Parts: sequence; C-alpha cells; structure tokens
Amino acid sequence: MVERDAFWDELGRLERDPAVLRLVEFSQHRGSTTYQHVHNVATCCARLAERLGWRGIDGRALARGAMLHDYYLYDIRDKHMSAWRHGTSHPRRASEQASYAFDLTQKERDIIESHMWPLTITKVPRSREAVLVCLADKHVAFCEMVLHRRVVGARSRRTADGGAE
Repeated sequence: MVERDAFWDELGRLERDPAVLRLVEFSQHRGSTTYQHVHNVATCCARLAERLGWRGIDGRALARGAMLHDYYLYDIRDKHMSAWRHGTSHPRRASEQASYAFDLTQKERDIIESHMWPLTITKVPRSREAVLVCLADKHVAFCEMVLHRRVVGARSRRTADGGAE
C-alpha cells in the first residue's frame, strides 16, 4: 500500500509551499487552476493505489510527482500554443522547472516526464508511482474537461478500514 504518512505529510508540506502555490495563477482545464488540477491528481493517486492494493508505493515520491507533474509555470492560452505542442512539451518543461525549484529524485523526474504517456511515446512510466500519476491525470482531466467538475479528488485522509482520520 501507499506509505500513507509519507504521502499525506509531503502533500501537506507541498500544499503550503510558496513555489507550489504559484500554480493558482495558471488556468488548467475548463476553469480549474493548475493547483486544483495537480491537487486532484495527487489525491486521486492515493485512492487509486489503495483500490488497486499496490504495496510498496513510495508515498513521498508519489505526492511530489503528482503535485509537480504540471509545474511548467505558464498559461497555455498566453503562449498561443497548440494543444498538441503543449501536450508533448510540457512534461519536460515541468520536470526542468520543478528540478530548479525542488531537489527531485530521478524517480520523481520520471513521474513528471512520463505523465503524458502514450502521447510522449518515448517517456514510458518506469515505476508504479509514475503509472498512478499517468492514470490519475487522465481521469482527472476527463472529469475537469468533459464532466466540468472542478474538484475531483479532494477528500479527507482515509484509514485502512475506510474511515476518515
């Protein structure tokens, strides 16, 4: 299972980090901010890992990869960039920007760089944490863009028996 304490502790730290809070300045899918989106992805990852019953998930790396996967620090509408160009280039840009602002591990960089797979065909997820972020990002983006839901993954911490902490 996910290292719960490590995941929630790191997520809480990142939620308050001024560098991460900059993400509220940028638009994402259909009116959500980039901050809302990455937070939704992070909480979705935790739920997904629990539901899949995957053991040995690095909670700290999962929280950091999920919260920083879109740390590219621009608004796509301001860049006049096609969706294709943004989709294929932003994972590398996010990895570079996040590496500049945070001391990332190789696993965390891989999570960020592979989250758009298979669009970024050469950047295949190399860890279960990367697979979780890749899947959760697609689920959350679908909910935000198609179902027009702004808050997808915001839920309280859960214990092993499913009760709230």
